[in-house]
Amino acid sequence: MKPNRKLADWFEYWNRPSTTYVMVFVCALYETMMLTRLVLAPDSADRTLRQVLDTTAWGMPLYVVIIILSLILLCLRRRRPTATLLAITILMLLTAAIYGSAYTDLVSVWYIALYACTVETGKLRNLIACLIPTALLVLTATILATLWHQDANFTGLLYSTATYSALCVGLGLVSRARRERHLSEQTLSNERRRSQHLAQQRDRAVHQSRIAAELHDSVGHDLTAIIALSEGLDQITGKPEVDDAISMINELARQGLADTRTAVKALQPSSNIDGYQLASEGQKQAYHWDDINPIINHARQVGMTVALTETGRRPQDPIQANLSFIITREAITNVLRHGNHVDRIVISWDHDSRGGITISVRDNGKPVQEPSGDGTGLNRLQETLRGYGGVLQSGPTSNGWLLQARIPSLKEPTDSEE
Repeated sequence: MKPNRKLADWFEYWNRPSTTYVMVFVCALYETMMLTRLVLAPDSADRTLRQVLDTTAWGMPLYVVIIILSLILLCLRRRRPTATLLAITILMLLTAAIYGSAYTDLVSVWYIALYACTVETGKLRNLIACLIPTALLVLTATILATLWHQDANFTGLLYSTATYSALCVGLGLVSRARRERHLSEQTLSNERRRSQHLAQQRDRAVHQSRIAAELHDSVGHDLTAIIALSEGLDQITGKPEVDDAISMINELARQGLADTRTAVKALQPSSNIDGYQLASEGQKQAYHWDDINPIINHARQVGMTVALTETGRRPQDPIQANLSFIITREAITNVLRHGNHVDRIVISWDHDSRGGITISVRDNGKPVQEPSGDGTGLNRLQETLRGYGGVLQSGPTSNGWLLQARIPSLKEPTDSEE
């Protein structure tokens, strides 16, 4: 693990923009030394180079311009690797045509450009397409320097150039492979961190959804029952202090219900994360079929007539039982909260032979405007049932309000059933 960390640190350091100019500076020092030797000891120069410098006035300025231009091009080797290599190779060819074997003064710059091209070129076919004309141009430059100007031995110069070129390409391919491996590991690590971050976000959203569901279902229903009971006791005791206390209980319960709905909306995630149905996972407590009886008793204590009919056979399906309880409780709570002159609720649980259930909750309230879509209860239940393959519908009828839900069988098949 430590070598990988050191390698990653090295690649991070080497890829900094400032390190681009390190090798440019080294090559500039080398070329400065060559020009200084050419000025102080002109007899040490190649024969063709010395002849051009002695017979022409433009020989030295052009030679300096070529060197400076090659150093400038070297600064672009990372952003434009193929173009940089071809341009420096053309400068070498021009130098070989004019100054003979003096083109070898640019060979250090060319080697660095060759290595950078091997490492930085995006696709291998682009690298090959660049190396082929580069090799032909270098061969042409060697021919001009050795066979035309006759400044050096063709075989010796070509052998040394080919050897160092192959070494540069080989090192470049190794560096390229290691860098691609490092980039793939870095991408994998980034994706792993992103997955962990999304998992943490999902867990937080699930936790918030669980709290929101518990607040809405349990606390909301209890406060609604308190409101209904306190309204039934309003101004019937004949004692002002008791009536005032009941009115205060009703007011506080309504305020608590409003605060609960505000908290539920704030906690409820705006959308699912990574396709997870948060609402369906939001129930911390699993309810059973008979847990609906206390909720029905609450409605009866308010003064409503509540009837529950059940047909078919209850399946041993805890998820379906939990959803049936939640849907029925939400329907009763909505009747207590929004019902207009309601005094009768009829609940039907109809189990079919395939293990599914159809839930119907009817009341005899006067027609009212359909509640706005700002509520959280029915919207959350619709999303939950959709995640399980069920449906939920609600709306006014000719003599009241009807909420109907269809839940398929959610029981996991046993080994014998499979």
